Order: sequence, then C-alpha cells, then structure tokens
Amino acid sequence: MSSDPADLLRNPARLAALGATSLAGTPPEEAFDRLTRLAVQVGGAPISLLSLIDGERQWIKSAAGLPPGAAPRSIPLDGSICGQVIASGQPLVVPDRDAGPPVGADAAMRAWGVRAYAGVPLVTAQGHALGVLCVADTQPRAWTPQALAALDDLAALAVTEIEWRRAQGERDRAAAAVRTTEQWFRALVEQSLVGIYVIQDGLFRYVNPRFLQIFGLPAGWLDQPHGILEVVVPEDRETVSENVRRRIAGEVETVQYCLRGQRSDGEVLHLEVHGSRTVLDGRPAVIGVGIDVTERIRAEREREQAILARDRFYAMMSHELRTPVSAVMLYNDLLLSGVYDPLTEQQREAVDRSQKSARHLLDLINDLLDLSRLEAGRLETRVEDVETAELVESVVDGLSPLALEHGCSLNVRVAQRPLTVAGDARRVRQILLNLLSNAVKFGAGRPVEVRLGPVPDGVVLEVTDHGPGIPPDDLDRIFEEFVQLGEPGVGTGLGLPIARRLAELQGGTLDVRSPPGEGSTFRLFLPTGVPPAAQPPAFPSFFSSAILR
Repeated sequence: MSSDPADLLRNPARLAALGATSLAGTPPEEAFDRLTRLAVQVGGAPISLLSLIDGERQWIKSAAGLPPGAAPRSIPLDGSICGQVIASGQPLVVPDRDAGPPVGADAAMRAWGVRAYAGVPLVTAQGHALGVLCVADTQPRAWTPQALAALDDLAALAVTEIEWRRAQGERDRAAAAVRTTEQWFRALVEQSLVGIYVIQDGLFRYVNPRFLQIFGLPAGWLDQPHGILEVVVPEDRETVSENVRRRIAGEVETVQYCLRGQRSDGEVLHLEVHGSRTVLDGRPAVIGVGIDVTERIRAEREREQAILARDRFYAMMSHELRTPVSAVMLYNDLLLSGVYDPLTEQQREAVDRSQKSARHLLDLINDLLDLSRLEAGRLETRVEDVETAELVESVVDGLSPLALEHGCSLNVRVAQRPLTVAGDARRVRQILLNLLSNAVKFGAGRPVEVRLGPVPDGVVLEVTDHGPGIPPDDLDRIFEEFVQLGEPGVGTGLGLPIARRLAELQGGTLDVRSPPGEGSTFRLFLPTGVPPAAQPPAFPSFFSSAILR
C-alpha cells in the first residue's frame, strides 16, 4: 500500500466502510456529544471533537467546549491534524505545537488558538480508520498516561457506537429490501392471471384473487376453513387427493396434471395444475398454480368434432362424387374413341373440354382426400428402398406428352447411380409429379431442368423452370392450402401443400427459391435413412460442383 497520506485517506475500502455508516455529514447526536463531554472531563482539556473523515473533508459529528456555532459542519483536509491521524492510523500527541516538531494546523484549529493536541483514530474491527476522537487545549499541556488511556477507551466506545449504527443501517436496509420484495411479490401474486393457492393439512391456507374469480367465489371465502376437494368434481377427487398426498409425503417434489373443477354456480371447468412441495411453519404444504383451460378444452373438442364432420364429408364425397365422375370420364373416352359414331371436330373439342374438367374434378377429390388423411395422421406410408434416379426418369417419361403440349423440354441430369433413399415410392412419385407438372405448366414453354445428386445423409432433387417466377410475398403462401397464383382453374391449390407434407412425413423437406424474373427452383431433400428430423444442407445448389462436369 502507498505511504502517501493522500492515498491512505482515499483508500477505497476505508471510504466504503465509512459510507456504510451513513454518518458523515449528519447533524450532531446526543450519543456522540456524551462522548466528547466525557473526553473534556477526563482529559482536563477544554475542547474535544469527534470527526469522521472522508477523502476530501473532515466532518465534525460532535464538538464540546466551543462556543455555540463555532464548530463548522466540515472543514477541508489541507493541513488537518486529524487527517494526519487517519493517514498514520496511530494516535498523535502534541504537548505544544509551537515548541515541538512542526505539525499541520488547519484554519479551524488556528482560529480556536489550539496549541496542545491529542487524537486517537477510530479504527473498526476490520482495520479501517473512519475518524478521530481528539482533545485540545489553548495552552501547552503535558498529556498524562491516564488521560491518554481514558481517551483511548472513549474512542473504543465511539467505534462501538459507529459499528452498531452501521449494523443497524444494514438491518434497516435489509428490512426495507424485504418489505419491497414482499410488496412486489404480493403485487405479482394478487394481479396474476393464473390462480395461485397454498394447501396445508388438506385446507386452503391462501388463494389469490384470480383463484376466487376462476371458481366464482366471494372475496371473504377464506375467512372460514375450506378443503381443496370442495372445488373439485366428485369424479376427480380421488385423483386430486392422491396427488396432494404424494407431494406432502415427499414422494414427488412437483406434479402437473389436469382436473375438473366446479364453480360456485355448479359449472364444470377444466384446470391445468402445477404444484410443488414446500414447508410452512415447520410443516409440509403444497404451493401451486391453476390455469383455467376450459376454453382451450372446448375449442379442442369443437375442432375434433369439426375434423370428424370434415372427414365424414370427404368420405361421402369420395363415394358420391368419384363414381359419377369416373363414369363421365369413361363415357368421354368412349365418345372420343368413336365407339358410337364418329365425332365432328367441334364435338371432339367439346368432349375434350368435358374430359379435362372431369379429370380436374377427380384430381381435386383425390387431393382433398390426401389432405384429410395427412391432417388426421392417417395417411398410410411404407418405408422401402427407392431408387430415385429410375423413379425420376419414369415420371419424366410419363410427363413427356404434357411437356410437348406446352412446347418445353425436360432435361434430366443425374450425378451418380444408384441414388437410393428410404421412403414410399408411391408418395415420392406423387411429389415428383406435382413439381414437374407445375414446372411444365408455369415454365412459359422454356426448358425445365431436373437435377439429382447425393448430399450428406440423403439425396437432393432440384426442379428448375425459367418462367416468370414467384413474387417474393407469395413464396410462403404457395405452401398454404387452396392458394392458386396462376390463372384460375389451373390446379387445385393443394398440390404443393400436400407435396411438402409428404416430404416431411418421410423425414425430408421441400423448399423453393425464386429470384424475380428468373424462374423458380423447387428443392426436395429425402434422407437415405429414417431420421427423427431431416437436416438438409443449405439451399445453394450442389450441382455447381464438379460432380456433374
């Protein structure tokens, strides 16, 4: 540690200890005035000061033997004799300031005519000198050992008082912090949107206003003892009692479950309960929260009923619509084949339009059924080894007439063979048919590229068209049900949503990239195994690498 008195006075630990007392700069108090009066009496000197000293000033907490108003609240430390006591940490005894070695003398001491001085530092148990208790005389004085010993004892009493004040201050601050915390906690509990309760000995010890609101109970409900089972429907009371018993017994610390409660008006409600074991007044208790999920349960049941109704409708539609549509398509085929009579050109065009409309309706029926099964989790798939290169080429061959009709070519590039994935060949074919037919329909008659190659843990297929592309705002919407971005009547608006769900069902992903005016690239990733969640590589095409050069 530095020996410079200024550094010693400004020692951070000392200043922190002084600040913790909250005494510097405060008015005089009788507890300290009593000590300075005793110092005057036992020391035989007319003046006594008790000062607290920070890094800049000497704060006079008590003064005895001076005329009223003669002792200022504080004085600068320049030349302060008390400051020298703090800097040295040792008592300072000056019999005659004019005859002895030179010592500092501040303006106040000179104004009081002080010539003899004896000061003792007020040192805490931690070794921090916080202030000085001194006696002074306007005449030279030979300080007796008895007087100095008495001054030392009085300084110890002063330190005891200061330490008690510091400890009391800490206690007051701690108590204030506890009160503040309690106020915050109470505000949080009282204004909580969930019911909060405490159970002990089978009775409610506390419930918050939200709990009362959930059960329709009056504000003074807890003025009388009430058991937990009073708010539980009879069918769930055994379960609730067992859960409370297990927590009270310490078999489990926390528990989470749902129960059916009963309001004061008899209405049944559903609660999600989270409870933990605690100890109150030395006895076990349960503190928990209850979340009213009645509306959620009702909504879930309504959704289930809606899904059942929708499934029944889809099943009816499958039976009632698929049969006549198939019959219409059969008779159209017969007419077009000339089984009855040859058709005129105008008649043939009309039957072609009828056949296309019937096929569109059948596609819509099939898509709706697939979507229904996917949402209900009842779409059956099987896991088998699928050689994707052969499957892609087969689909491309089947779509050649459609490509020829739209005046575009289908170009296939396969990085290597075989490229086998674990999936359902029929569902993979369904995905490929959707992607390739969309590329042909919306590719503006320009070539369509189909690229297939390996990536870590799987295979990636990219289908790129060179049409107008997809507006940025619509990139996410195209995977929503019944969204059609092309001309009306082209497609059902279900193909891409079904394709993405089929990909995810097999542990894969389906994404799209479409720079404005540069066409679209749909990217299908399928895993080689059956992972719990597919982790496809980043979107930029791997086909720019040397594997296809």
